[in-house]
Amino acid sequence: MDYNIEIVKKYYDDFRLYNYDDLIKQGFIESDALFMSQIGVPYNFLGFTFFEPEEFKTCVFSDEQYVQVGIFRPHDYTSNGIYVHLGSGKLVKESENGIVLLNRDLKTFFLFHLIFFQEAKKYNLKEVEECNRYGEAVRKKFEKIDPEAMENSEGYWSTKVEEYEEMW
Repeated sequence: MDYNIEIVKKYYDDFRLYNYDDLIKQGFIESDALFMSQIGVPYNFLGFTFFEPEEFKTCVFSDEQYVQVGIFRPHDYTSNGIYVHLGSGKLVKESENGIVLLNRDLKTFFLFHLIFFQEAKKYNLKEVEECNRYGEAVRKKFEKIDPEAMENSEGYWSTKVEEYEEMW
C-alpha cells in the first residue's frame, strides 16, 4: 500500500511551513527542505515539539554537524533534543548514550507515524492476537522502508512496535 504523506497533516493540530531557500542555506538536504516547506511540520506532535527557524541551533556530535530542530519530551521530567544531520538528513534524538537514530530523514519520520496510524485502523487492537499481528505488519513495513531505524532494539520505533508484537 502506498501512503500519501500529505495525509499526515490531518494528525497535526497546528503546523508550520518553513522557507525552502532558508533551509537549503542552513544545510538541510533537499528532500527535508521540500517536506518542511510544502507539507510542513507540527508545532507539537506526540511529545515532539518542533522549533521556529530562528530557534534552530547548529551543534556538533562526534565531529558531525547537526541542527537542533526541536525537543522530545516523553514525560514532564525529561527532554531530549531532536537533530537533523547536515549532509545526510538523518533525524536523531539525544539519549543517555549520546544520540540515536530516529529515521533516515524528517519525511520518513512522519511517514512512519502515518503508517502506524493508518495500519492501526485495520486491526481490532482490543484483541491480543490482533495487536500482535499489527505489530508484525508494521515492523515489516518499517524494516522495508528504513531498516537502519529498526536495527537498534532499544530505538524509538523498535520499542514502539515491540509493545504491540509482544502483548501477553
